[in-house]
Amino acid sequence: MSSTGRSGGVLRTVPASQGGAHELAVGRTLRTAASRGAGQLRVRAEDVHRTIRRQRQETLVVFLVDASDSMGEGTTARIALAKGAVLSLLRRAYLSRDRVALITFRDQGAQVLLPPTRSGILARERLRRLAIGGATPLAAGFFSARRLIAQERRRDPGLGALLVVFSDGEANVPRVRGADLRREVLTEARALRHEQTTVVLFDTGARSRDNLLPDISTALNAPCHRLLTDKLDRLVQLIEEQMRR
Repeated sequence: MSSTGRSGGVLRTVPASQGGAHELAVGRTLRTAASRGAGQLRVRAEDVHRTIRRQRQETLVVFLVDASDSMGEGTTARIALAKGAVLSLLRRAYLSRDRVALITFRDQGAQVLLPPTRSGILARERLRRLAIGGATPLAAGFFSARRLIAQERRRDPGLGALLVVFSDGEANVPRVRGADLRREVLTEARALRHEQTTVVLFDTGARSRDNLLPDISTALNAPCHRLLTDKLDRLVQLIEEQMRR
């Protein structure tokens, strides 16, 4: 994902006669006029060049946050860290043209708590509603994230997407009744790879055999970091590193 500034970088200059919107390429125009070597510099219509800029690709950052009981002791601190990351990235969103969304999963399903936005005011209002408790429907969380990203890409096919997952990886509720939990979660996660979505995982729990995050990390070739609840700046830095890839 490109890290070019909001206006984009210069891709090339072309003669103005090729049409399109004009942003005068002063240097190229003067060099072309001077190349005739006719003494006094005179700029002719055929000397005029315009600049074509590379537009920065907009990125949608979707936070997928486990808000279930299985997050265990320290759940409130972990949720607070996720909220802090959302608000930190929103502060950068105005200049970078990026948007941020938040999906939580708990009990029997997933909820889009914050639809894609650049509004810090809306984010704070929605984040106050975040509920905690219940079972861990991890597959439903991945499904909801994929659906949201697909919906936004129908509006903007060139949209870049980064999914940031906070979970202990201990799924205990299938999205489809009777489904194998591990297989269902990995199927939902792998679908993101085919849809060209970058994923970064933050492990909030113990390294137990019920934790599916290592398997998800391998399946997606996605980084998986331990979540340190006192390191918000480092957390945001890791997310931004993935956005620049």
